[in-house]
Amino acid sequence: MTGTTITDFAQAGFTIVPMAARPNGYLLELYGFLAPGWTGRLAAGLADHRVSIISGSAEKVNASHWRSRFELKSAPFAKSPEGIDFLALAGTEPDHKAARIELLDFRMEPPPRHEGSVFIEIKGIDRLGFLGDLLDHFSMRCLFPVKMTIDTLGDTAVDRFWLRGVGGSLPSEAITDSVKQSLAQLLVEKR
Repeated sequence: MTGTTITDFAQAGFTIVPMAARPNGYLLELYGFLAPGWTGRLAAGLADHRVSIISGSAEKVNASHWRSRFELKSAPFAKSPEGIDFLALAGTEPDHKAARIELLDFRMEPPPRHEGSVFIEIKGIDRLGFLGDLLDHFSMRCLFPVKMTIDTLGDTAVDRFWLRGVGGSLPSEAITDSVKQSLAQLLVEKR
């Protein structure tokens, strides 16, 4: 299934196909102009549909164009995600409360090492909605991904984010310090 929308910047669209070797597995690709914060809205919306992001990546190619590829897994009792309008999902604020984020470890590197983006690697206790809640946590601190990679290893999420401020601005030292402190508060003892 595919869907496209014409915008003022670049054509946005998506494709979703079942993965033959993976029961309830799908490959989703989104591309084109996607509004700031789309990754968090998409992840939260997928969780509302009982669909997990198992792995993938997203990258802002230029000021008005993204490309992304995600491996999805739907719950056995959920409807097929092939009927979801992913562009609408990425543009709609979810109507849910965030659950507690439980981190096992995290690592941050300063913007000068990553072309002006703060780099954060997260290892956390995975659950449905983990990614959406984590991206919401960042957005509440005015940080948004320009690139991210997502991996799930058993019950552990291993996610990497390159984050910038509003409009692609360089994150200030005060914001990065605040994020570091807030992430430290989410650490739990290893199980």
